[in-house]
Amino acid sequence: MKLAGNIFDNLNTKTIKSVSATDIADLTNPIHISQADVEALERTILVNKSTYRLDGGPIPASQKIVEFTCDDSGATNAIVFTPERGEVWSISAGSYASTGGTSRLFLFIKDNVNNIAMEIADESASSGQQNPLDPFNAPGFMIDENMSILATVAVTDSTASAVRLSCTRIR
Repeated sequence: MKLAGNIFDNLNTKTIKSVSATDIADLTNPIHISQADVEALERTILVNKSTYRLDGGPIPASQKIVEFTCDDSGATNAIVFTPERGEVWSISAGSYASTGGTSRLFLFIKDNVNNIAMEIADESASSGQQNPLDPFNAPGFMIDENMSILATVAVTDSTASAVRLSCTRIR
């Protein structure tokens, strides 16, 4: 299937920093791995190389801390983070804090395609305490658009809680 126009024509109003993973996914999904699409594939490689998407390393200026907060009612399987279409993120560190009282966090990674989840952290916090999350004592993990990080927070006393994750986009 041929790409409608040239990838450069479709991106000519963007800078290297402003090209999103969704832009790339939208423009390249119609390209087939075939002889007829060799030129489109070569242009795609050049765009991906220029926007730091080929080597699996961090994309410059992409690191952020994602925060999920909840009040004294707690939360059940609340979405903390899901990458946008075409994105891959490395999650390298995390913490859990309680601003008053005591609460307990259960953190999960969920496969949104197969609807299965697995627990990756079980952490408690008391008033004013901020704890590093255990799964991050080892190397972090990566997630893409098919995965979500979920939080369930059980509140024992009146409290507010926050989960923070350090995320770096690699694709």
